[in-house]
Amino acid sequence: MEVDGKHQNYLFAKRTCWVLILIAILLLIPPVSRSDTAAELQQGVEYVKLKLYTKAVDTFKSILARNPTDINVLFQLANVYKLQDELELSVKTANEIFSIVSSQNISTDQRLFGFTHLLLSEIYCKQSKLDIAEQHAIEAVQRCSTVADTHYRLGYIYTHQAKFDKAHAAFKRTLELKPTFAEVYEWLGLIALMQHKPQEAVSHYKTAIQHKPFIQSAYYNLAKAYRLLGDTESATEQLKLFRQMKSYYDKTYAIEDTLAEDPTNTALWLTLAEIHVAHKHISAAISTYQALLRSNPTFVSGYDKLGRLLMDINMHQQAIPLFNKVLELNPNAVEAHVRLGWLYSSQKVYDKAELHLQQAIQKMPSLTLAYHGLAEIYSQQRQIERAIEVYQHILKIDPNDKDAWEGLNKLESLKKGAQTK
Repeated sequence: MEVDGKHQNYLFAKRTCWVLILIAILLLIPPVSRSDTAAELQQGVEYVKLKLYTKAVDTFKSILARNPTDINVLFQLANVYKLQDELELSVKTANEIFSIVSSQNISTDQRLFGFTHLLLSEIYCKQSKLDIAEQHAIEAVQRCSTVADTHYRLGYIYTHQAKFDKAHAAFKRTLELKPTFAEVYEWLGLIALMQHKPQEAVSHYKTAIQHKPFIQSAYYNLAKAYRLLGDTESATEQLKLFRQMKSYYDKTYAIEDTLAEDPTNTALWLTLAEIHVAHKHISAAISTYQALLRSNPTFVSGYDKLGRLLMDINMHQQAIPLFNKVLELNPNAVEAHVRLGWLYSSQKVYDKAELHLQQAIQKMPSLTLAYHGLAEIYSQQRQIERAIEVYQHILKIDPNDKDAWEGLNKLESLKKGAQTK
């Protein structure tokens, strides 16, 4: 069918999207117990995050050797098999969950059942068994009616079956639950193209790009919609953006493939994060740094770079523990003290801010940046005399410091004004 041919442009987006969805599902499943088994289960999940699928399989199998009817672990194992493209094994493992629950009359969380049906639906979609996929998607919707991904899967299937009215209904429900679901707008755009409604397609693809600017297929199909409208200039611009995005993804996927074989390669992780930052794909950069730190938990530079990135996007509260971790691993990291001083000052936690700035000064007495931070703290607390003293000290270190002169003159004027009242 025509949809299948056009869907080739979606491969890059789907690869990222569904790996993230599967990771999210893994995190939703509650731990079995607060025991060694729970710790082992968490270790398996960590292996999945690092794409160490063979180790994850071994971990989950080890748990199942002791408790073969643990349906939570079976679900984890089925997910890993799917990520490995071992689809038959994934189906077999998922079906074991249903058999165990049925034969032993076990009461289980409907959410687990729903996610298992969703997993099976995704697999049967990959195998082009859409009728079976549809039945599992319907079951997933019934058990997890408030989970947007279940409705999305149903809409995906209906689109491929050319049941466009049903697809629209499923996608509408998806967007009610998650209005920023970019892939939904892509499919709505594709349906509009197939129904010869290029103007409507333009609107949908623009919305997809607005919510997720890094889906390269959206640019390609937007260009196609513009061509159908006779807008050659806009079509050319979108193709240019598509090529830029394709180059970006080609680079990142090449690195990711290498990291799958060598997940402790810190240089590659850093390169990947820097590519994401350069393309302003901040969420991917954050995820990359987090993956780096999971595989290299003592890598000081990773905590520092992630902390700086979070500062840049005003996630100050999340940045604080990262710089604290830098200091835990390297007590001589003066810049981490300065950054913590600024972060605590911005939150008006002046005692902690002053402590970190004083520690920075103790380690580097000529660091005027730390003194500027102190002066600002004292000024904010209306401790004018102390702030003036700090600015005077800065000018002893660097008589040409314009900011210090400006701050000093301002505070001395303020002091004189207060004295004349």
